[in-house]
Amino acid sequence: MEGLPYELCDLCEEVFLICDEFESYDSLRSFCRVREEFHFLTFKLKGKDASPSSLFNLNLPLLLESKHQRYGWILPIFVKALASRYKDDDRQSRLNDLYSKIQSCSNQPQVQYSQTYRRDQRLFNSILEIDFEEQQEEVTNALKLQQSLKRAAAFLIHGEEKFGQETLVHRLSQLSELRNGRRIKIKLAGMGDVSDLWKAVAASFKGFNQVSYLSPDQVMALILECLQTQHLIFIFTEVHRTCIGFLPELIEQFWQPLVEKVSLKETYLVMFLVDSEGKVCKSGIPLAWQAGQQEYPKIPLHLPPTNRFLHKKIDEWLDRPTVAEFVPESLSSETLLQESQGGVPELVYQRICYHCGCSWEGGLAQWLIQ
Repeated sequence: MEGLPYELCDLCEEVFLICDEFESYDSLRSFCRVREEFHFLTFKLKGKDASPSSLFNLNLPLLLESKHQRYGWILPIFVKALASRYKDDDRQSRLNDLYSKIQSCSNQPQVQYSQTYRRDQRLFNSILEIDFEEQQEEVTNALKLQQSLKRAAAFLIHGEEKFGQETLVHRLSQLSELRNGRRIKIKLAGMGDVSDLWKAVAASFKGFNQVSYLSPDQVMALILECLQTQHLIFIFTEVHRTCIGFLPELIEQFWQPLVEKVSLKETYLVMFLVDSEGKVCKSGIPLAWQAGQQEYPKIPLHLPPTNRFLHKKIDEWLDRPTVAEFVPESLSSETLLQESQGGVPELVYQRICYHCGCSWEGGLAQWLIQ
């Protein structure tokens, strides 16, 4: 069986899920059926009624393990064939980049893809579902309100240190309303000028070598071009570590000009500001308290702060049938609360992983930085 390192499996997921072929089982099957090198996969594909994410999870092992007698290892051939379908499209460059990385990987000894990886990923996805229903409901409602308006939305995610802000934003960025969106994640720590942000956004589109040649208007044009085909989700972390005055400028000189430009029909423009110390909401930056406010979405919506997990919420998670696959039957909410300073989210994640025989900080949390 061919092997891929963890980060390359993650990149496969990110890139495949922006492709039309992974919208449904029928789309994937049709793509395979009409090509000689993939036709044999038609009868092996799984997930007839699966979501795109589940469709990927069910069929990546098939792409990793399959070899064609004539064409060889299927995965790189599959990626190259996908790329050929997206000429003059941002997706083609991302698929070509993925193809190059897979080719390089295939020429080196690698850690084999294994059931352990898939198990860890399923555990991670399950951990994402603990609590935070209130924040998710507010985001979903804001997106629904914007459905017939500008289709732009901005949110402040905040709470005390280690209270699960990164986990929450990861979960929110994968809501069904934002499925297959392009995520641009940038650390704002130390930023004091909005020009630095424009350069960082430009680098996510063009690479660091070309950013000095792009003006804010040119970067905005790239953003608007991207929005023609997919959702665009900005995730700005460490906002509590920016210079004084930077966040109001970010809202006025970066976010508001974008909102004024967009009038979208099918895709969303979304911005998440992530405060990991609960300071920003007290700093006086302009915030909306309801998604129906006249100023919204030109200013971010203040979401409820992340808090300690309650006994009830951990019990609800432990009672899910899917959780039994990972968690020892003896593990209780009482134990997790005692070991996590009364339900501090990141400590709960760590203890769950410990009891499941894996590591949060050294393993599962890798998916939060994607």
